[in-house]
Amino acid sequence: MSRKRNYISPKRRRYRCIRHVMLLILILLIAALFGIFVRQKKTEANAEKAEKAKFEAEASKADRKKEQENAAKEQKAAKEEVAAREEEAAKEQKAREEAETNNKDTQTAKNTATEENHKTNGLAICMYHYVYDKNKPPKEKLNSNFIEVHALEEELKYLTENNYYFPTWEEVRKYVEGDLLLPEKSVVLTFDDGAYSFLNLGVPLFEKYKVPVTSFLIGNIEGDKKVEKYASDYMTFQSHSYNMHRGGGNIGHGGIFPVMEHDEAVADLKKSIEIGGNGDAFAYPYGDYNDSCVQAVKDAGFMCAVTTEYGRANPGDDPLLLPRIRMSMGQSLESFKKLVE
Repeated sequence: MSRKRNYISPKRRRYRCIRHVMLLILILLIAALFGIFVRQKKTEANAEKAEKAKFEAEASKADRKKEQENAAKEQKAAKEEVAAREEEAAKEQKAREEAETNNKDTQTAKNTATEENHKTNGLAICMYHYVYDKNKPPKEKLNSNFIEVHALEEELKYLTENNYYFPTWEEVRKYVEGDLLLPEKSVVLTFDDGAYSFLNLGVPLFEKYKVPVTSFLIGNIEGDKKVEKYASDYMTFQSHSYNMHRGGGNIGHGGIFPVMEHDEAVADLKKSIEIGGNGDAFAYPYGDYNDSCVQAVKDAGFMCAVTTEYGRANPGDDPLLLPRIRMSMGQSLESFKKLVE
């Protein structure tokens, strides 16, 4: 009974063998497929890694390119800025040269002074303030500091027709220091405050007659705007301070300059020079000054300074305390001639 149960027929053994072989083949097939799958995944991973490396390399290359482009742009911008500055400097230099040429042209008479024939009665530095047109009177109340535009034109016409000489501030200083002679017909024209009435009505006349004039500008009253808008070959902005044309002092008309600290005053003066673009001459606000004011003007680097004290400038005068002759509303042409001759 036992032997019968353990007996396996040949057919059954073949079937079992075939089954084992099939199982082995299946296992091998599964192993092969798994290997293929693993290799595929590994290939994909390597491809992805390579793609990522390629992307990173391209990104890095793009970044480097962008950096190079930015560096090139910055370099180009820097070169353009330098070129622009050089061009601006060249323009300014050309403008200065043209202004110097024009200023020479404006002096309708040459300095013909000689030892035998020169000005001996002092130089008139005329002090004006505001201009008005009688045909279009201003809303503000007129006072003695105004001159009618047609009267101003008569005066300029007289000066040009009689070949008056208009010395520069450098020449004025040399004159009072005794180092320069001036022609008998010499005069300096100045307008205080840099008022719009003068800029709008007066400057066109000076351009028409090619006569140089100084505008003593108050820097904090739209100084930058006025300098930019009213630049002229025949009008030079000089300093009337930046912010000293106000009360607070204790002498004269009560201007603040005499009581200011030295460094504060010098800083104000230098700022006014920066705005006006010139440091040749200074006009004391309200005409008020003391020794400390004169020292501040000197330390700020001014060549000349004018007061409101009446008189002509003469050799021996302090170039930082020059007197002037006030021009008043209603003065006749005959009065003007006597004041400047």
